[in-house]
Order: sequence, then C-alpha cells, then structure tokens
Amino acid sequence: MTRDAGFTLVEVMVALSVFALIGTMSTGLLVTTIDARERQEAAIERLSQLQQVRALWRDDAAHMLMRPHRTEDGGYGGAALSGRSVTFFSLDDEAGGHLAAFTRRGRANPGEAADRSSLVRVIWRVENGVLLRETWLSADMAPASRPQTMVLAEGLEDVSVSFRYGRNWLDAPVRPGSSGEVPMPDSIRLIYTDALGREIEHIALTVAAGGSS
Repeated sequence: MTRDAGFTLVEVMVALSVFALIGTMSTGLLVTTIDARERQEAAIERLSQLQQVRALWRDDAAHMLMRPHRTEDGGYGGAALSGRSVTFFSLDDEAGGHLAAFTRRGRANPGEAADRSSLVRVIWRVENGVLLRETWLSADMAPASRPQTMVLAEGLEDVSVSFRYGRNWLDAPVRPGSSGEVPMPDSIRLIYTDALGREIEHIALTVAAGGSS
C-alpha cells in the first residue's frame, strides 16, 4: 500500500515553524543592519559637523583683522574684537548669546570684478544650544541689514570662548591701550559640550601667532 501524495499535518507544522524561524531571523538581521547604518550615518554627520566648525573657526581666526566697525550712529566706535558680554545693535540678543565678533579678510573678489571690499564682519553666537555663524557682506553693518546665518551644531551646552595673550587665557578680549591700538590675541579657543556629552575644544591661531593671513 502506498501513501497518498501530500504532507502530513506534522510535516506542515514543522515546515511552517522553519519558515517562521527563518523569517524572524531575517527580520532581525534587517533591523540590525538598518540600525547599524543609521548609527554610521549619524557618526559621519557628527564628524562632518565637527570638521566644519573647526575649519571655519580656524579660517576666521587666521584672517582676523583688528578693525573697529561702524556703529549705528555712523561712528567707528565699535569694538574691533568683542567677546560674549557685548550686545550688538539691531539684533535680538539673549544674555551671553554672542561669543566672538570681529572683522576678517579673505572674501574672494577675483580681479576686483565686484565693487566691494574683501572684508566681512563675522559673529559667532549660541542660541538655545545651537551654534551659529553670522556673516555680513559689509564690514560695517547697516542698521537694516541682516546677516547670512549658518547653523553649525545643535544640542550644545556650556559653550564658551576665550582669548590667549602670551601665556594667559582670558574670558574677554584685551581693551585698547593708551595708544588706542587694539592688541590681537595669539589664539582663540571655542569650548562646548556636544549632544553626546563630550567636551570639544577648538583652538585657532591668529596672525599674531603666525597663523596664515
């Protein structure tokens, strides 16, 4: 006697169990792969963000210029280099929001084709844990003008800037001496705690310490 073609109930149940196990393992592997990819992409984004902040901080410092800027009333009484204690005109400023502000060289103008200076005004500031870099296309900010704003990093805490003169790190720039000249710091330092709780430090040399101009 031969058995009718087909599978027994036990064989069907075993086959379904095997398929279910394979499906569960495949789903788990897929989820693990997706999670790993997302973590890798997040790590790459954080690294790119870190490199961008460092590159811009160093470039701004290397092209720093000790030039007083024009104030709202048209005079040139604006500080050449300001720290976080200064409130700037025509800006909504939170306490301690501004970190550093100065004029810098280096805006490209090949063959002086455009009728403008190569100088720009740069302000680094933090707002609600977001690190921002603002640039004005003119070194002297008009009251009605608005900057180009770049978001550099988010989720930051304990953000601070300090200025090195000789061997001393100061929380604020040195004020003009009796001659009226404003000393340039040898380097500037940006410190913050990132979204992962890591303390990040960026130190950039200025022309006074041999930084490129």
